[in-house]
Amino acid sequence: MKTPPVIQPIHAPHPPLTAYYADENARRGYVGKLFDNTAADYDRIDRLLALGSGPWYRNQALQRAGLTAGMRVVDVGIGTGLVAREAVKLVGDPALVIGVDPSVGMMAEAHLPGVQLVEGRAEAIPFPDASFDFLSMGYALRHIGDLSAAFSEFHRVLKPGGRLCLLEITKPERTWSRTLLKGYMRG
Repeated sequence: MKTPPVIQPIHAPHPPLTAYYADENARRGYVGKLFDNTAADYDRIDRLLALGSGPWYRNQALQRAGLTAGMRVVDVGIGTGLVAREAVKLVGDPALVIGVDPSVGMMAEAHLPGVQLVEGRAEAIPFPDASFDFLSMGYALRHIGDLSAAFSEFHRVLKPGGRLCLLEITKPERTWSRTLLKGYMRG
């Protein structure tokens, strides 16, 4: 009889950080202050680092993940609304897009008329089961404290057959790109 494989526990994207903070509340507090304090400059920094290509590649990612007109979308970790802005263009009605974020400062910079903004976290999305056709998250996965809880929530709030689009950074192939990314991540 074959022994079943050992399933490793799921860890946050940055396991070393778990030892850095006293507890989960300390981590949340630090990350929250970081985003609240940089919110006013966030979009400008994004334009610079993405060399102005941000709207195009976000739109492409959403389309390739299956976002179409009339779908109801929740953008988890909406921040200043960079992904949600493209989602509105694709679904055709800002009332169909809802943003969730723990940073009130970031959401204050979103400037998305008609898009509902709700304070909340990926680990506890404040909406009923099967509320959305599509869930997007742009570059926020690394800030989630409990990935298992977050993915359970994603599954819970998506309708059966719902779509998920996660944008996240990967290690660039080119040396100059890796150098740029290291500077950005330290910043």
